[in-house]
Amino acid sequence: MSKRNFDRHIQQQIQMASSSTMVKKPKLLNISSAIPKGKSLSIQSPSVVSEQSEDVADIPLICNMSYTHFPESINFSNKDDDNNNKKSKLVDSLKKIISKYHVSHNFVNELLLILREEGLDLPKDARVLLNTPKHQSIIHINPGSYIHLGIKTMMFPILTTFISDFCNTSIIKLSLNIDGLPISKSSKACFWPILISIINNTKLSKLIIPIGIYHDKYKKPDCISEFLNPFVTEMNDLITNGFYINKQKFTFEISQIICDAPAKAFILNVKQFNAYHGCNSCTEEGTFLNRMTFLGMDSELRTDKSFREKTDVDYHKGNSPLLHFKIDITLSVVLDYMHNVCLGVMKRMLQFWLKGPKPVRLSKIDIDIISSELINLKKTFPAEFCRLPRSLEEVEFWKATEYRSFLLYTGPIVLKGRLKKKFYEHFIIIHTAIRLLASNETCVTYNDMATTLIRKFVYDYSILYGNEFITYNVHSLIHLSRFVKHHGPLDSFSAFKFENYLQFVKKSLKNTTFPLQDIYNRIIEQKELQIQSVINNCYPILKNEIHNYDAFYLYNPLITYYEKIITDQFLISSTNLKNGHFILKDNSIVVVKKILKYSNDQIELGVVKYNSYSVMSNTPIESNIVGTFYVSTTDISDLFFVKLKYIKNKCFFVTIPNDRAVVISLLHISE
Repeated sequence: MSKRNFDRHIQQQIQMASSSTMVKKPKLLNISSAIPKGKSLSIQSPSVVSEQSEDVADIPLICNMSYTHFPESINFSNKDDDNNNKKSKLVDSLKKIISKYHVSHNFVNELLLILREEGLDLPKDARVLLNTPKHQSIIHINPGSYIHLGIKTMMFPILTTFISDFCNTSIIKLSLNIDGLPISKSSKACFWPILISIINNTKLSKLIIPIGIYHDKYKKPDCISEFLNPFVTEMNDLITNGFYINKQKFTFEISQIICDAPAKAFILNVKQFNAYHGCNSCTEEGTFLNRMTFLGMDSELRTDKSFREKTDVDYHKGNSPLLHFKIDITLSVVLDYMHNVCLGVMKRMLQFWLKGPKPVRLSKIDIDIISSELINLKKTFPAEFCRLPRSLEEVEFWKATEYRSFLLYTGPIVLKGRLKKKFYEHFIIIHTAIRLLASNETCVTYNDMATTLIRKFVYDYSILYGNEFITYNVHSLIHLSRFVKHHGPLDSFSAFKFENYLQFVKKSLKNTTFPLQDIYNRIIEQKELQIQSVINNCYPILKNEIHNYDAFYLYNPLITYYEKIITDQFLISSTNLKNGHFILKDNSIVVVKKILKYSNDQIELGVVKYNSYSVMSNTPIESNIVGTFYVSTTDISDLFFVKLKYIKNKCFFVTIPNDRAVVISLLHISE
């Protein structure tokens, strides 16, 4: 034990004794300074301090206590460790809440001042608390500015932390996203971030890693090659040479490039989507019918070879920086269904039904009924939906996830009997096809079926809505299943997770005078917290232990009951019906009534099964193939128990008249 701690202890004892006997406060003593080096001190009588002051002569001191030995109840090192741990937890909590609510540094500085006045050991400035970088390396890329964070710089701490998750592979497969982000409603100022994501590791697949950001007050970069040059140079080096962590070599591979149509044309350096040769997947030449349309469905497909050789001279504008990578460009630059299907085709169809020609549009009464039903469905939406349904009156403000929810889940329910039959059946075709391609179970086995349905949808689209509306988005549907064959279900190569990160970037920006420096600082501050958030997500997570035992929750010392359990895919609840319906691996439809954890850490679910269920529709295929059913809510089984691993899908469950319910399996996970 140090002499300083010994001094502190003696002084505390003197002060305690002084206050208990109402004696005048003594002078602080430095007894340890009189101790010969290497010797111990036994305090046996007050005479040790008699020369210092008469005021302390009658103060009882601790007797028979050696400098080198203290009672077990006094543990100074543990106290210091506890204090350090508490401080560390407080700092981490402050960092998380600052990041979560995107508060300004000025606010944090005021908060730190208040906390310091309350005696907490915290830094004076937010920049010290958050480890804000002091310098930023910004380069000029015409006409704006660019900051390169670096692939290795951003990836190294992630791979170091999760190196054990890559014991079976040393190849890091990456998804790349490039898109424009307006940062102000009152100006043309924008960011163009370069984002990547690891796609061959489930734990890290939701983690978005920024590599570089461009900013200008008016426009995007003039030259795509100049813009991507820092990224391409570093990526090529990592693809060729990789880098080592703990003697393990990691190499990199670009598997997907995800962009909307304008950004895709920009990085490919080809004509835009509304040009005569605007299709990125085939050589179909457009026809101008008040807008550019693509009426054919059997044109020759583009290949990596034809792209590199520029065989279609009317398609290319120049060299693409992607030519530097050894990838199949035509298959790696994917068709993103968030922009193509949700914000493209589904949004356009709703516009037809609400504001289109009289033979197409819904009546005002039907619009009001559908809007009312959508709002009523709010209470049935599971936790995996990040946005609740809104009225059709607000459709122009809907986000991509809302269009997805309408297409995959709510549309078939609320449109039935209200949209004219031929339009409803046409909608069900695209609903069925997209569900086939979005499911991990059916995206490969029913890929040809989905292709056939989509081609029928596009053919009928021209008949129902007119040739002039077979635009890039509608035409591109015929190529969607090709990308699914190569990359898997639709959500495995969609832009949803990247769009979520772009919103974080937008909300984090506080300094519009130096936006690039500001967002760089926020990203670096966030980097450690991102990694920590993945570490903290140790699934499954049990929540809300039940302590009130009764006839249903029988007391058993070997069993603990919980209300909720969170897995890496969904939330399971035994008390909230909207989060309690699931499909088991044997295709039984069940509702969870109990969540049990045994003393050996095994988790089981107490469920009841719906005994009677039927397909929701037989056209264009049996709906059970895409996971939609009717069930009888009165014909249910007795309670039985299943292991957590037997859960296959969560369900969207909506009760309807005549003791029935619609059950639709979820095809997306929580974002």
